[in-house]
Amino acid sequence: MNSIDAFIHNNDKYNATFYLNKFARLLRNILDSSKENIVPFSKDIETLKLYLELEELRHENKFNHIITIEDGLLTNDYKVPPLIIQPFVENAILHGLKNKPGNEGLLQISIKRVNDTIEYTITDNGIGREAAGKIVQSKESSYGMTISYDRIKLFNNEKEPSVTITDLHNEAGMATGTSITIYLKLL
Repeated sequence: MNSIDAFIHNNDKYNATFYLNKFARLLRNILDSSKENIVPFSKDIETLKLYLELEELRHENKFNHIITIEDGLLTNDYKVPPLIIQPFVENAILHGLKNKPGNEGLLQISIKRVNDTIEYTITDNGIGREAAGKIVQSKESSYGMTISYDRIKLFNNEKEPSVTITDLHNEAGMATGTSITIYLKLL
């Protein structure tokens, strides 16, 4: 909202209206999804894209995002829990990319079908989990992640969530980001 407010104060009506409309669509999607246990995959992706566009604006284009979706996933009528990967994406932004020096942050989200699952891979080129842990330890974030893990376990009917977190490093052993892979059963 602060970024939209800045457009208004700078008399940039086009951008103020453009992003206010995106914000309104995001809120509508979130409210609509909050009433459901599952939503169409395509609707969830639309909400994710709106969220990311607004986060890029909020963080003054400190990072870019790329979403790659395997052909067929959007055209089939798959269902997923609403906003299921949003907390993981938010963590990548807040803990990895937000604290990265410069404006060269990159968040990549790859989504594909693997056997009877949808595989989401969220990769950032941020500062890494170890460095992020030294900067801030948020109970709210860990609570949100606990809920996300529980939702994945419940949806997949598993005892442990199908989530893998990988710390990325270059040849010299320096942190180059984090990759998270999440598997959801096809529905």
